[in-house]
Amino acid sequence: MHLTDEKYPAEREKKEMASVSVSEGTIRVHRSIAGTGAAFRVAFVPYAEGDDARPAGERAFNHLQEVRAFLKVLGVGADYIKDVLRQLTMGRSAWVPNVSISEKVLRNAGFVSIGNLARSN
Repeated sequence: MHLTDEKYPAEREKKEMASVSVSEGTIRVHRSIAGTGAAFRVAFVPYAEGDDARPAGERAFNHLQEVRAFLKVLGVGADYIKDVLRQLTMGRSAWVPNVSISEKVLRNAGFVSIGNLARSN
């Protein structure tokens, strides 16, 4: 007996999920105290072999509410978002470790590739 996608949608979903590339890493949120640029920079840093962890991409925001909304887009849970906002109001930086983000979410989130920035300078 052959399984078809139409007859068994759960099997189709498993196949689609297997083809999705997922990266694991840490979301870093840096708060700039001085300067004329964006007040907050959010970066996703995938886990890499060794100590050469570099951000896969970065977004800049002027307001804390924008950071909150962006973290929701990335799928960060409400409790983690509250903790990040608390850390940002108390200091300069916050981290959300052990995050899994699909390549599709990274692209749709509008992360600017750090490698592309380096090449354009």
